[in-house]
Amino acid sequence: MGLPTPFRKTAIEAGQQGGFSHGMARHFACHFKRDDTLVVTFDHMKARDLPVPRYPWGYGPLAARGHSHLGIMMRWRNDWFRHTDLFDFFDDLRDSGFFQQYRRVLFYGSSMGGFGACAFASAAPGADVLALMPQSTLASDLVPFETRYAAPRLRGDWSDPRYRDGADGLATARRAHLVYDPYFAPDRAHADRMQGAHIQHLKCFYAGHKAGRLLHLTGRLLPLLDDVLEGELNPFQFQRDYRELRRSSVIYDKMLRNVIWARADRDSAASGRASAALALKGATRESNERQRGSRAA
Repeated sequence: MGLPTPFRKTAIEAGQQGGFSHGMARHFACHFKRDDTLVVTFDHMKARDLPVPRYPWGYGPLAARGHSHLGIMMRWRNDWFRHTDLFDFFDDLRDSGFFQQYRRVLFYGSSMGGFGACAFASAAPGADVLALMPQSTLASDLVPFETRYAAPRLRGDWSDPRYRDGADGLATARRAHLVYDPYFAPDRAHADRMQGAHIQHLKCFYAGHKAGRLLHLTGRLLPLLDDVLEGELNPFQFQRDYRELRRSSVIYDKMLRNVIWARADRDSAASGRASAALALKGATRESNERQRGSRAA
């Protein structure tokens, strides 16, 4: 059987770099062998709309840094990586010692991909995890509060216990970093399920379910990734930098206004907090401008 058209060029490149590709019913895996740091990434919900040839999430930055990369890509529709052949694939990688050949392993993903990063990290005990706005699971018995993804939940098998719950998946991680907005109730509820001394909660206030996009648009996502890979992430410095972003970023202002409108009907308390934050920011900016004007005079 030939390679699927969207992934053909990607698979050939992976093989040329000493890696491999592996096709499954609903997913496609590509491994690019480079240095002794491996980053395992999972598609996000918009990945299937990307142009051909399809590359794994994070391919460009990881290739530029020379890191090895195992990317899990969707072939069809969003399904939260809940299919038996994908479970078997990760079981085989674990049992063959694939992950042990690397000095450092990081599982990395956003939203749906964040679930993948958290859940499948258990295949590589001692790995690190960076998950942006992750769902811990879509299993109804574990997260009855999660009502956003009814159709995708039905596309996967949530009865198989393997890789079913990100909260369990993080139990064997060396360190995990969860990025989310604590004022966005669904994401906070998932984050609350994922606790432990080795789990850092990096809070992006008023970003909604777009915290990762905000960090990307303001040039802070790749430095965060680098810090995690180098083991140099300081959560206190992250929060200080985020406070500065809130004070100075026009992009943040626009996102905050969107949060206010989006939550006005569903969550009046959260919308009120966001409105107050925007008003305070405007007042602070005006005060700073007046002070600069008086000094100049």
